[in-house]
Amino acid sequence: MTTTAPLPQTRAAQAIRIFQICYSPETLASIPAGFSALDNTRNERPDWREYWHIRQYLLNHTLEENTLYGFFSPKFPQKTGLDLQGIQTFIDTSYHGEDVVFFSPFWDLSSFFLNVFEQADFFHDGIQATSRAFIKRSGGNEASIDRVMHSRNTIFCNYFLAGRKFWMKWLELGERLFAAAESTDASDELTAMLNAETRYGKQRVPRKVFVMERLASLLVASDPTCTTCPFDTFRLAPSATPLNQHFHKAVSCDALKRAWMDSGSAAAISTFMHIRDAVLKTLTQPAEKSEPGTKTKSLETIRGAGMIEVATT
Repeated sequence: MTTTAPLPQTRAAQAIRIFQICYSPETLASIPAGFSALDNTRNERPDWREYWHIRQYLLNHTLEENTLYGFFSPKFPQKTGLDLQGIQTFIDTSYHGEDVVFFSPFWDLSSFFLNVFEQADFFHDGIQATSRAFIKRSGGNEASIDRVMHSRNTIFCNYFLAGRKFWMKWLELGERLFAAAESTDASDELTAMLNAETRYGKQRVPRKVFVMERLASLLVASDPTCTTCPFDTFRLAPSATPLNQHFHKAVSCDALKRAWMDSGSAAAISTFMHIRDAVLKTLTQPAEKSEPGTKTKSLETIRGAGMIEVATT
């Protein structure tokens, strides 16, 4: 008597839907294969940047169950080197029903700061205090502002995919932010803080934009039940700041933060602080050797650069 072994079950491909946020005719005409267009060429509320058009979509559409949605800027391919096939391959091999899948670049910015709020305040003055005031107003735990974050719960650029449940949580928190910023109460201190402008390269941008960009990280890091499936950030682009010169120290700092979260080891967090303080100190010192014709950037210039562009070589 012979028996036939059952064939291995093939898992059906996870449904994903990714929109490219289009700001101009040029970006509307250069949508990556497999992406859909989210047309923002009318640019009705430029003060809200990405939030306005993601908000409009979520308020006016019902997200399908069992589908992961993402809303990416036109710079996603440049900052990650990924196309739809690369995203789908990662999901097919690594995703097992987690709440959030993300492709967060800038490993240097996530590694050398305690969390996204400290990082934001370093580059964009006033973000930490504004975020703390918003978290307090929204009924959240103010301690979230001091929570250690690492590569498994840090999401830059809103480069994440999630299902309906997470997106609705994100929208709910975003609408609290929107209401606070849009308040007409002239005496509301939080409204003033959110609409005050902060540095962003050569521009000045309302602080609310940078608070908004940290909502996903806040939700992931503050909810112990939230599960994540992160693409390896160290395979993606760093920032354009000189912090990108310290790859191995960045890897160590991220590992130390994760070790502290897992074990509460005082040695882990103190070693992280020692390494990162030494790295940040290099930003205030002129380089010992410079290539002919190069200029040493001032700390203010570095801070102004923030996360504007990816590093180029």
